[in-house]
Amino acid sequence: MAKKIPQKPTHRKRSPFYWWRRFPSHKPLHHYKPLLERIQNGDFDYPEYFEQAEWEDHWAEEEIASKRHLFNDPQSFLEESNAIKRRYLKRKNLLIKDGYETEHKRLVELIKQFGIAFGCTKDTIREFMEEFDGTLEEMYYAFAEHRGVKNIKVLEYMPVKKRGRGRPPKNPLL
Repeated sequence: MAKKIPQKPTHRKRSPFYWWRRFPSHKPLHHYKPLLERIQNGDFDYPEYFEQAEWEDHWAEEEIASKRHLFNDPQSFLEESNAIKRRYLKRKNLLIKDGYETEHKRLVELIKQFGIAFGCTKDTIREFMEEFDGTLEEMYYAFAEHRGVKNIKVLEYMPVKKRGRGRPPKNPLL
């Protein structure tokens, strides 16, 4: 089922580094927050850039249709429509590129965070992810059960191990 295409945003403050993004990006939680909170916040969800790239085709056709009546000469209209398509195609390609990069970063970070939270290898997590079919939150609980965690409620509020710079703590055994 196709989602409704929103109106093209206008007058958004553009960053010179990300001029092709029309919508604000997702604000992830800090990496010290528990993994479950980050999953519920949508930090590891599928990037929205792919859907926005599809909207660019629709908006290009709308702009071409709105300028069609301004041209009497078919040749000049064709040149103008090609210029419009080229502009939108460049934005679409950059959105798709951002989507792939974001998706890869989120998957790598998800695997890393699962490894930290549950104390297992990345290969174990990848194998479980390939077999599992469901949402990320469901996968979190299923993986906890798979790893033999008895009290899942403790995991929800378990603080994340803070890794930082500085002197390591003293060894109490010495």
